Amino acid sequence: MTDDTGTILREFAPGTRRRRLLQGLLAMGAGGASFLRFAEALAQAPAADAAQLTVFSWPGAVPDILRDITLPAFRQSGAGAEVRLEVGSNAAGYPRMLAQRGNPVISGGMFNDIFTQRGRADGMFIAFNRALVPNSAKLPAGMETPGGVGIPFLLSPFAIMYNPDRMEAPKSWTDLYDPKLRGRIGMWDAYYDAYIMAAVAAGKPPSVEEGIRAWQPHRANIGAWVNSPTVIEDMVSKGEMWCAPHWGSFMGQARARGGKLAFTVPREGGVQWTGHMQVCAGFNSRVTELTQRYLDTWLSDECQAAWISRGFFSPTSTAVSVPEAASADGVVMAPAEAQRRLIRPDFERIGPEMPRLTQMIIRTLKG
Repeated sequence: MTDDTGTILREFAPGTRRRRLLQGLLAMGAGGASFLRFAEALAQAPAADAAQLTVFSWPGAVPDILRDITLPAFRQSGAGAEVRLEVGSNAAGYPRMLAQRGNPVISGGMFNDIFTQRGRADGMFIAFNRALVPNSAKLPAGMETPGGVGIPFLLSPFAIMYNPDRMEAPKSWTDLYDPKLRGRIGMWDAYYDAYIMAAVAAGKPPSVEEGIRAWQPHRANIGAWVNSPTVIEDMVSKGEMWCAPHWGSFMGQARARGGKLAFTVPREGGVQWTGHMQVCAGFNSRVTELTQRYLDTWLSDECQAAWISRGFFSPTSTAVSVPEAASADGVVMAPAEAQRRLIRPDFERIGPEMPRLTQMIIRTLKG
């Protein structure tokens, strides 16, 4: 296969009938100018073969909500395309997407604050055409993705998960420094929200570095370093750890599964952890359009209500209400409350600093 032929094939999304047709022509010996003319005609024809979109989804409760609510809605819209969910974490999935950027597979999906900014810096995402996502008009003012690429579709407060049989609800982030908690706190070295809140509790700006320094005199309280939400939920539920900075939504899901867990947002507040939907670069106009039309279903009233009731996520839409029972301990917040009580760190700055910040945690707190 020549370089020119390879370049032409990369213009067609993998797995489409058009790409398979061109590959079949190559197998039969077609090539040269005739192959180029045919490829150009095929590219300009109506893109009716955008029969399947591959969209990235987080694991846990999320895929079931998408399958039950958004896939039928998209099918009923008459778009003429099916959606396949690629399920995984951003930490594992994004590097694969980056490696495949010359021949992309995933045309859109959900990304947290850090990977949203990494993707923007890497040129992986493109801006939405808001005419294709009319439900985005239901988001309140100020609920934008920093940098302008992406749309928030759900939230979760990042605050403190604890075992109510082992301790009372912390009223301040500085309560985690209590010597009674020596060896009883689970902490992360790959996420920085707890350090941001430590800095805020110390009266400083929301700085990861300042928060790491604030934790240094109290590092004996850290009894476990974790990199899995389910692992730390299990440890706190069993009483192996008594508390851990954590996401309200994940705690809510674990508690619904029977975990002995509670959640609190201390007086200084918490961090607003945001899920941003993104459209990926490198696809033809029809795939890009259909991807945006599908992602709009994540902002529908039905899906936003399911984020609350089934995923314990906070909505970004002002068109749905949060039941009192769901909001009692701050696990779920209405958009206005989230904007009032939760801090939005500068993830545009933090994203490129991840390796350095992780090394600072290792040296200062783990070493």
